[in-house]
Amino acid sequence: MTEQNYISRMREKIGHEGMIFVSAFGVLWNKQHDAILLEKRWDSDEGWGFPGGYLEYGDSPMQAVVREFKEETGLDVAVTRMLGMATHVTDKNSWGDAQETIGIGFEVEQVGGTLRKDGVETLDLQFVPINPVPKMFVPQAQKTLHRVLNDNMVSEQPWLREHGE
Repeated sequence: MTEQNYISRMREKIGHEGMIFVSAFGVLWNKQHDAILLEKRWDSDEGWGFPGGYLEYGDSPMQAVVREFKEETGLDVAVTRMLGMATHVTDKNSWGDAQETIGIGFEVEQVGGTLRKDGVETLDLQFVPINPVPKMFVPQAQKTLHRVLNDNMVSEQPWLREHGE
């Protein structure tokens, strides 16, 4: 039997009713600081996404981003700072469930590993130049990228995007 992730286990108990989940994503810059490591995701033909994913029970957001980065990119990373937090509420996600997601972004640095796509969740990995601004896979990720490229470039202060703004 395959081990189910936390969300699948909770959905079996709760069904499609609204739930709150926390996700963590990472921003890894290239050495010139003019490109970000982004992934082509298995669940979207549109644009790029940040490496990351949902917290499992017992994870801290920092542990989750380190784990997800390793799973999706093959890289070992360390968190260097928090970039910001975004919330998004939907009555019906792509699986038909009501969900509020709290996404926490971190800047990370590579401390080991070798870049490789897993071919399951991550179909492609590239350091994508930030000029022109890359097209992200969903509007929320595009708004987050805007904050990373604007707010985080000029301030150490984390940002907050509330309810998809």
